[in-house]
Amino acid sequence: MATPIAPTPELTGKAAKEFMEDMAKCRKATKEEAERVRQGAERIKGMIHFDF
Repeated sequence: MATPIAPTPELTGKAAKEFMEDMAKCRKATKEEAERVRQGAERIKGMIHFDF
């Protein structure tokens, strides 16, 4: 039987402030970046074959 996963603790104080600052620095991927990642994923999918 699987081990239960404990709930994620809440961030408070300095950790919460640092987390929010880090999240503010994040940016959404450009269309070019997203397309490059999608093409890479498709290439990898083409390499993987499962024979059961």
